Amino acid sequence: MAQFYSAKRRVTTRQIITVTVNDLDPFGQGVARHQGKALFVRGLLPQEQAEVVLVDEKKQYAHATVKRRLNDSPQRQTPRCPHFGVCGGCQQQHAGVELQQQSKRAALGRLMKRDVDEIIAASPWGYRRRARLSLNYQPKTQQLRMGFRQASSNDVVEVVQCPVLAPTLEALLPAVRECLSSLKSVRQLGHVELVQADNGPLMVLRHTAALPAGDKENWNDFRNLTVFPCTWRRKARYLNILAAKRHGIRQTDYA
Repeated sequence: MAQFYSAKRRVTTRQIITVTVNDLDPFGQGVARHQGKALFVRGLLPQEQAEVVLVDEKKQYAHATVKRRLNDSPQRQTPRCPHFGVCGGCQQQHAGVELQQQSKRAALGRLMKRDVDEIIAASPWGYRRRARLSLNYQPKTQQLRMGFRQASSNDVVEVVQCPVLAPTLEALLPAVRECLSSLKSVRQLGHVELVQADNGPLMVLRHTAALPAGDKENWNDFRNLTVFPCTWRRKARYLNILAAKRHGIRQTDYA
């Protein structure tokens, strides 16, 4: 009877080390040093010490994940968004506003190789006037997910609130999701873009097939928004623009 050699599966044990973070990189990751290398650890702030697990080690740098944080930085704060840490949007809500501005200023200075003046900033919340939300229909649950991509993944994180969005846009999220979920063409939806224009909110819906008449009626019922074709794209892709004003709708048709 023939016998075939089967190599034993190699078991690797990831190294656990204790490090102290002394800086932030341009992406908000904590930067420490280990064996002469730069070590990047997501979720840690300067002055924080933690036990970390090495997950990706290169010749000149390495990445690690936090196993246990041993102390808190004076500049650590509780993230305002419930999706922080899962959603791939914001990276520094766990850091105080002053620290965020300092790290971004330092990163810009390193890139430009020159001194950078103090950052001119308005409110740290409600400033974002544009957001592109991914749409993903789940056949098993028969539900539509609307949100941002998960960090380092193509999975969609269901977003029910977003404190960095302009308040008008954030308030629209539940109603937009409810309306999109009711469409018969829900499986053909790609993404929806919300824009806070000077004259009111604007919504752009991208889908891979023409909306049936019933779906257009649902749009007409959605806060008096009117659907109208904007432009034709390859592979039967369309754009529908929905514009709203506080006291009525003005419909514009494009050839």
